[in-house]
Formats: sequence, structure tokens, C-alpha cells
Amino acid sequence: MRKLILGLLSVLMVLSSAAFAAVNPEGARSEVLRVVNDFKTKIVDQREELSVDPQKLRSTMQEIISPVVDFDDLAKKVMGKYYRRATAQQISDFVEVTEGTLLRTYSAAVIDFDPERLTVLPLARQKPGKEVRVDAKFQLSDGSPVDIAFYMEPKSDDDWVLSNVVINNINFGLTFRKQFGVMMQQNGNDIDQAIAAWQASLASSGEE
Repeated sequence: MRKLILGLLSVLMVLSSAAFAAVNPEGARSEVLRVVNDFKTKIVDQREELSVDPQKLRSTMQEIISPVVDFDDLAKKVMGKYYRRATAQQISDFVEVTEGTLLRTYSAAVIDFDPERLTVLPLARQKPGKEVRVDAKFQLSDGSPVDIAFYMEPKSDDDWVLSNVVINNINFGLTFRKQFGVMMQQNGNDIDQAIAAWQASLASSGEE
């Protein structure tokens, strides 16, 4: 279950910021539906070809998520207070490690992802603010449900990005930041060593 959820996260887990725009909140739901549909048509339906071509699989994944992923801002949010201490090279290393490891580690899990098990629900009443919450339910192979909340922010009139993902009440934005903070403490506040530990953590999560 953990590997399946993290595989989904590698596609839809985006921690990015965007300027507020007065746009139709239904656009947020449409963007989630677009990503799910793209995964069905471009990856799941092509799984036979992609399963023997890992490089093409990662390239296809990157093509799908690039409109909604901002790994530079992901670095800022996950690194938290340590971001201000990091050099430009360390930030670049963090971005490269995060993007590369997620794409490489979870590609296989994404091939087995079944879009038919994911139901994107109609928008519920929203709280005031720029974020729009898009709720979805995923059904595991044993029939048990997984509740997913995608928090979307408008980047422009037509573009949306995900600001956070909560799965079964686990806030992954907050969890990732806490994990990196622990890695900093365990590595004597050495950012380079913490980034290496972060890379190992992402990779090991995909093996569970």
C-alpha cells in the first residue's frame, strides 16, 4: 500500500506556490482529471512498451507532470528554514536529487496504477483563501478505500498547481519538511549530507 501511495505521490505530489487569481475553482478539479487521464492514455495504456524502456517511461512521466510541478519551490518548502542557509548549488542539488529520485524510483509503481480505481469527487464547499481542495477516493486491490485531498492553487487564469497532498489524513507537505529537519539534525546540520540522506530516504520508500 505504501509503495502504491508513494507512486501516486510521485505524480501528483507538488509543493509549489502561485499568485492568487480570481478564477473558477472547477479549473482545479479539471487539472486533476487531466493528469489522471494523461496517465491512463500515455502510460497505463502503453505499459507493455514502457515496461521495457525505463528511460522513455521517465520521460513520459516528466512530460505529464511538468505543467503542475515546481521542484524549485519544493526545495524551498521541504528545506524550510535551512533553505536560507543553502547555497545556489545546494538548492540545485536538492532539486535534481528530488526530481530524479522520484521519477526513477516510482516509475514501476506508476505503470501498475489503475486510473479506474481513482474517483475524483465533485467540489465541496471551499474555505476562504486561494487554495481549492479537490477530494478523491482510491480503491486498493483488497477493496479498502484511500482518501486523497489535492490542494490546488491558481497560477494563472488557465493553469493550476498542487500546493499539497493529504492522504488518509497524512499531510505530506508537513511530513516531508519534518523529515528533512530530522536529517539535518542527524547530520550535524550539514546540508550536503542531509541532501544525501534525503535521496536515500526517497529511494528506500519506493522499495517498501
